[in-house]
Amino acid sequence: MANFGMAREMPHEDHQSGARVNRGNEMIGVLKRLWLMIQEPRFFSICYCGAYLMMAIAGTAVIMDPPRTMEHGLGEILVHVWAGLLIFGGVLGSLTTLPGIWWLERPATIACMFAITIYGAAVLALPLTQPSARIVSICFIAFALLTFAVRLVKIKHFAYDPEN
Repeated sequence: MANFGMAREMPHEDHQSGARVNRGNEMIGVLKRLWLMIQEPRFFSICYCGAYLMMAIAGTAVIMDPPRTMEHGLGEILVHVWAGLLIFGGVLGSLTTLPGIWWLERPATIACMFAITIYGAAVLALPLTQPSARIVSICFIAFALLTFAVRLVKIKHFAYDPEN
Protein backbone atom coordinates (compact mmCIF):
# COMPACT_ATOMS: atom_id res chain seq x y z
CA MET A 1 0.00 0.00 0.00
CA ALA A 2 1.15 3.49 -0.71
CA ASN A 3 2.08 5.56 2.32
CA PHE A 4 1.88 8.92 0.52
CA GLY A 5 4.49 10.42 2.80
CA MET A 6 2.49 9.99 5.98
CA ALA A 7 4.25 8.69 9.02
CA ARG A 8 3.30 5.19 9.88
CA GLU A 9 3.42 4.02 13.44
CA MET A 10 5.32 0.81 13.82
CA PRO A 11 3.86 -1.83 16.06
CA HIS A 12 5.61 -2.18 19.36
CA GLU A 13 5.75 -5.00 21.82
CA ASP A 14 3.17 -4.67 24.55
CA HIS A 15 3.16 -7.51 27.01
CA GLN A 16 -0.41 -6.84 28.18
CA SER A 17 -2.01 -6.70 24.74
CA GLY A 18 -0.15 -9.85 23.75
CA ALA A 19 -1.57 -11.56 26.81
CA ARG A 20 -5.06 -10.37 25.85
CA VAL A 21 -4.65 -11.80 22.35
CA ASN A 22 -3.45 -15.12 23.77
CA ARG A 23 -6.40 -15.27 26.20
CA GLY A 24 -8.74 -14.43 23.33
CA ASN A 25 -7.27 -17.21 21.19
CA GLU A 26 -7.51 -19.61 24.11
CA MET A 27 -11.17 -18.69 24.62
CA ILE A 28 -11.90 -19.20 20.93
CA GLY A 29 -10.18 -22.57 21.12
CA VAL A 30 -12.27 -23.60 24.12
CA LEU A 31 -15.49 -22.44 22.45
CA LYS A 32 -14.57 -24.31 19.27
CA ARG A 33 -13.90 -27.52 21.22
CA LEU A 34 -17.23 -27.16 23.03
CA TRP A 35 -19.01 -26.52 19.72
CA LEU A 36 -17.44 -29.64 18.20
CA MET A 37 -18.63 -31.73 21.16
CA ILE A 38 -22.28 -31.03 20.25
CA GLN A 39 -24.01 -33.89 18.46
CA GLU A 40 -24.49 -33.42 14.70
CA PRO A 41 -26.58 -31.87 13.29
CA ARG A 42 -25.72 -29.23 15.84
CA PHE A 43 -28.60 -26.92 15.02
CA PHE A 44 -31.15 -29.67 15.77
CA SER A 45 -29.33 -30.67 18.95
CA ILE A 46 -29.36 -27.08 20.19
CA CYS A 47 -33.05 -26.67 19.31
CA TYR A 48 -34.00 -29.87 21.14
CA CYS A 49 -31.89 -28.81 24.12
CA GLY A 50 -33.87 -25.57 24.16
CA ALA A 51 -37.16 -27.49 23.97
CA TYR A 52 -36.15 -29.64 26.93
CA LEU A 53 -35.10 -26.55 28.88
CA MET A 54 -38.56 -25.06 28.23
CA MET A 55 -40.10 -28.20 29.72
CA ALA A 56 -37.91 -27.89 32.84
CA ILE A 57 -38.81 -24.20 33.19
CA ALA A 58 -42.52 -25.03 32.82
CA GLY A 59 -42.26 -27.73 35.49
CA THR A 60 -40.46 -25.38 37.84
CA ALA A 61 -43.16 -22.76 37.34
CA VAL A 62 -45.87 -25.36 38.08
CA ILE A 63 -44.12 -26.41 41.31
CA MET A 64 -43.63 -22.81 42.43
CA ASP A 65 -47.13 -21.59 41.55
CA PRO A 66 -49.50 -24.31 40.32
CA PRO A 67 -52.11 -23.06 37.84
CA ARG A 68 -55.43 -22.96 39.67
CA THR A 69 -57.38 -24.28 36.71
CA MET A 70 -55.04 -27.27 36.48
CA GLU A 71 -55.25 -27.93 40.24
CA HIS A 72 -59.03 -27.92 40.05
CA GLY A 73 -59.06 -30.13 36.96
CA LEU A 74 -56.29 -32.57 37.89
CA GLY A 75 -56.04 -32.39 41.65
CA GLU A 76 -53.01 -31.40 43.68
CA ILE A 77 -51.23 -34.77 43.48
CA LEU A 78 -51.50 -35.09 39.70
CA VAL A 79 -50.33 -31.49 39.26
CA HIS A 80 -47.18 -32.39 41.20
CA VAL A 81 -46.72 -35.54 39.10
CA TRP A 82 -47.14 -33.40 35.99
CA ALA A 83 -44.55 -30.91 37.25
CA GLY A 84 -42.17 -33.74 38.18
CA LEU A 85 -42.41 -35.23 34.69
CA LEU A 86 -41.72 -31.83 33.15
CA ILE A 87 -38.71 -31.19 35.37
CA PHE A 88 -37.30 -34.72 35.06
CA GLY A 89 -37.75 -34.84 31.28
CA GLY A 90 -36.55 -31.29 30.77
CA VAL A 91 -33.40 -31.53 32.86
CA LEU A 92 -32.41 -35.01 31.67
CA GLY A 93 -33.15 -34.17 28.05
CA SER A 94 -31.22 -30.93 28.09
CA LEU A 95 -28.18 -32.66 29.62
CA THR A 96 -28.18 -35.59 27.18
CA THR A 97 -29.17 -34.00 23.87
CA LEU A 98 -26.04 -31.97 23.19
CA PRO A 99 -23.53 -34.83 23.69
CA GLY A 100 -25.85 -37.34 21.98
CA ILE A 101 -26.40 -39.76 24.87
CA TRP A 102 -29.56 -41.12 23.33
CA TRP A 103 -30.20 -44.01 25.72
CA LEU A 104 -30.65 -41.41 28.49
CA GLU A 105 -32.56 -39.01 26.28
CA ARG A 106 -35.28 -41.58 25.55
CA PRO A 107 -36.74 -41.55 29.10
CA ALA A 108 -36.59 -37.75 29.03
CA THR A 109 -38.57 -37.67 25.81
CA ILE A 110 -41.14 -40.12 27.15
CA ALA A 111 -41.51 -38.11 30.38
CA CYS A 112 -42.11 -34.92 28.38
CA MET A 113 -44.65 -36.69 26.19
CA PHE A 114 -46.54 -37.95 29.26
CA ALA A 115 -46.50 -34.46 30.76
CA ILE A 116 -47.84 -32.97 27.54
CA THR A 117 -50.55 -35.66 27.42
CA ILE A 118 -51.59 -34.86 31.01
CA TYR A 119 -51.82 -31.19 30.06
CA GLY A 120 -53.86 -32.06 26.97
CA ALA A 121 -56.28 -34.18 29.00
CA ALA A 122 -56.68 -31.34 31.50
CA VAL A 123 -57.35 -28.83 28.73
CA LEU A 124 -59.98 -31.12 27.24
CA ALA A 125 -61.62 -31.58 30.65
CA LEU A 126 -61.88 -27.84 31.35
CA PRO A 127 -65.27 -26.25 30.79
CA LEU A 128 -65.68 -25.00 27.24
CA THR A 129 -65.87 -21.22 27.28
CA GLN A 130 -64.48 -20.39 23.86
CA PRO A 131 -64.16 -23.14 21.21
CA SER A 132 -61.40 -21.39 19.27
CA ALA A 133 -59.20 -21.15 22.39
CA ARG A 134 -59.57 -24.89 22.99
CA ILE A 135 -58.80 -25.69 19.36
CA VAL A 136 -55.63 -23.56 19.45
CA SER A 137 -54.55 -25.18 22.73
CA ILE A 138 -55.11 -28.70 21.40
CA CYS A 139 -53.20 -27.86 18.20
CA PHE A 140 -50.20 -26.63 20.20
CA ILE A 141 -50.36 -29.73 22.40
CA ALA A 142 -50.51 -31.99 19.34
CA PHE A 143 -47.59 -30.13 17.80
CA ALA A 144 -45.51 -30.62 20.95
CA LEU A 145 -46.38 -34.32 21.11
CA LEU A 146 -45.52 -34.82 17.45
CA THR A 147 -42.23 -32.96 17.84
CA PHE A 148 -41.15 -35.18 20.72
CA ALA A 149 -42.44 -38.28 18.89
CA VAL A 150 -40.19 -37.42 15.92
CA ARG A 151 -37.24 -37.07 18.29
CA LEU A 152 -38.04 -40.40 19.94
CA VAL A 153 -38.18 -42.20 16.58
CA LYS A 154 -34.89 -40.60 15.52
CA ILE A 155 -33.01 -41.81 18.61
CA LYS A 156 -34.76 -45.12 19.38
CA HIS A 157 -32.29 -47.48 17.67
CA PHE A 158 -29.01 -46.23 19.09
CA ALA A 159 -27.46 -45.72 22.50
CA TYR A 160 -25.05 -43.05 21.22
CA ASP A 161 -24.22 -41.41 17.92
CA PRO A 162 -23.71 -44.29 15.45
CA GLU A 163 -20.92 -42.39 13.68
CA ASN A 164 -18.73 -42.10 16.82
